[in-house]
Amino acid sequence: AKDCTPEEIERLAAGSVVQTFNAGQALFEQGGDSDGLHLVRRGTVTVSVQRADGEVVLAYLPAGNVVGEMAILNPGAKRSATVRATVLTETIRLPNEVIVPFLDAHPQWRRNVQALEAERIVENARRASDRRPSDLVGFLVQAGAGEATDILLVDESLCVRCDNCEKACADTHGGVSRLDREAGPTFASVHVPTSCRHCENPKCMTDCPVDALRRYPNGEVYIKDNCIGCGNCAVNCPYGVIQMAEMPASPRGGLLTRLLAALRGGESEARKLAVKCDLCHGLAVRERAGSTACVSACPTGAIVRTDPKAYVERVLPG
Repeated sequence: AKDCTPEEIERLAAGSVVQTFNAGQALFEQGGDSDGLHLVRRGTVTVSVQRADGEVVLAYLPAGNVVGEMAILNPGAKRSATVRATVLTETIRLPNEVIVPFLDAHPQWRRNVQALEAERIVENARRASDRRPSDLVGFLVQAGAGEATDILLVDESLCVRCDNCEKACADTHGGVSRLDREAGPTFASVHVPTSCRHCENPKCMTDCPVDALRRYPNGEVYIKDNCIGCGNCAVNCPYGVIQMAEMPASPRGGLLTRLLAALRGGESEARKLAVKCDLCHGLAVRERAGSTACVSACPTGAIVRTDPKAYVERVLPG
């Protein structure tokens, strides 16, 4: 910042604490003492308050947001809400003894934080008045939206059960659909079918002996042609979106693999390989329709692929 000296920035950096929180773990809880200001460096968090009728989610904040400002500006005040990690989350915490003197020395920064506090007080009041959006956000987090970078949602009030989405997926992926429309959880009219969420930290990648699972620069998680069908990824996926399907040997192997199969007389034999949604990356349908095959094939617009963080912001009022 232009109005900060190098020495001040060094003091902030030296006094900061990097903390890691597992999914479901609280950064801080409502009614607790302030431990400073948290900058969410990686992951996502929910902000919630406890009411007589249960917990209400007020906000869903991805990396880049700041939490804990309300108690900072009011010395001695208790935490007004609980902030909880939805996935493995990392924060940079500026303790009170570091951030409070800095804000006292820089009125403009204090005003910026006060403006953020005022904005959130208004938003929280609006959102606390209706718990239905809060319940939906809680459902989406339970369904894996906290880990997702791209999630498939179906509006059951619009869906006519034609299964065009599954048929289109199969037609563009060698006859094997990468989604199961009927499977998966539902809340009100929002249904999360069984399809890859393209997680920020994919567990499917953790135990692949041939390193077949990769991520494109835009975030699409995909399976390379060197998959050997061990099934580790399917076992490790917590959402059951990877299936072991019979696929022809030749399209899913390298030259050496195909030659060896031909020598064994098994070139035409099918074998079980891991398959999952790849967001139609590189396929003509995505270039032509600007979306995945399943979305473009829906006659009623009931199905959508979306960034869950952006979706939640639309769901929450205010």
